[in-house]
Amino acid sequence: MNAQRPEYFRPALIAGAVAGILSGLPFVGAGNCLCCLWIVGGAAVAAKMLAAATPGPLKAGDGAVVGALTGIVAAVADALIGIPLRSFNLGLARSILDKAAEMGGPMPSGLNDILNQSGGVLSPGWFLLGLFVSAGIFAAVGALGGIIGISLFAKKAQPPGAMPPGPAAPPPPAGPTHAA
Repeated sequence: MNAQRPEYFRPALIAGAVAGILSGLPFVGAGNCLCCLWIVGGAAVAAKMLAAATPGPLKAGDGAVVGALTGIVAAVADALIGIPLRSFNLGLARSILDKAAEMGGPMPSGLNDILNQSGGVLSPGWFLLGLFVSAGIFAAVGALGGIIGISLFAKKAQPPGAMPPGPAAPPPPAGPTHAA
């Protein structure tokens, strides 16, 4: 029997992009503090999309694969969303430090130098390191979310030896019956 392989990439790409954007947005991304909400939820949605597109039953391994791919796509989207926000965050940190200095109290001596050195630009090495670390974490958490999604949304396989439901018995003929 030649079972058709499920197509993992399209659900992972769609759900991963949405989960990554939600993870990268300020304040909304804090939802990941609740058990990696956006990553697990995105992987479960990808598993639901996979189950809807696949005619046969799926295994937990299928959910893990689509969930891990979703996590990797989400990590890339999160990193790309973070690039323009990094300079905004640096400006916000500077304004907070300025307000704190106005309110009184000395600031640590090297803090302003640290903010001026970074300039809001992250070196490519640190960017790639952060991307690889977050991709690994997001893939592991996404695999868990995909397994949860498959257990919730996939068509259930019939147990071995079970007969598939056959056609229903025809109804009895309508009309009087003649007994001899």
